Amino acid sequence: MSPAFLESERLWYRSPQPSDAAFFTAGLQDPRVRRNLLIGRYPFNEDGERAFLEARAEAPVVDGKSDVMLTFGLKGDDKAIGNTGLHRISMLHRNAEWGIVIMRPEEWGKGFGREVAGAMLRYGFETLNLHRIYLRVNADNERGVRSYQAAGFKDEGVMRQHIFVDGNYVDLRMMGVLRDEWRQR
Repeated sequence: MSPAFLESERLWYRSPQPSDAAFFTAGLQDPRVRRNLLIGRYPFNEDGERAFLEARAEAPVVDGKSDVMLTFGLKGDDKAIGNTGLHRISMLHRNAEWGIVIMRPEEWGKGFGREVAGAMLRYGFETLNLHRIYLRVNADNERGVRSYQAAGFKDEGVMRQHIFVDGNYVDLRMMGVLRDEWRQR
């Protein structure tokens, strides 16, 4: 395993590797995993996933990188659990969209989402000097919403019937946290 870029209480975080492609491709085939992903409506294959990961594993460019993606897993185990990232980073407006996917359903409900949120908020605010981090979440993803609220995200609005999931239109909640709010927590 490559060295950790970040660590939190129970987790390591590193740049995604081409060798992660099989794991992520398999995870994205699981309807439970992809249900709450905004990109989960089409099949994925390993070659496509490898190319996606390779493009995002490049070294950051100070003012040109718009995405920072990290693979994460349990300390003491080199097996990945999921992926997280700050996307659409705007250095002008000092904001980014945060995303997470835990690819192993057996790891859901253990507080890893909240822990990853904490690590990524710290990285975004303290290392990248962001002012605001936001996310989009299916309104019916109650577990995700609770986790995001516990990490400090606040509701910012709802896009009514914005996404089509499992045969139904679902509202999309917008949530965000400002650096000053995060510091006060």
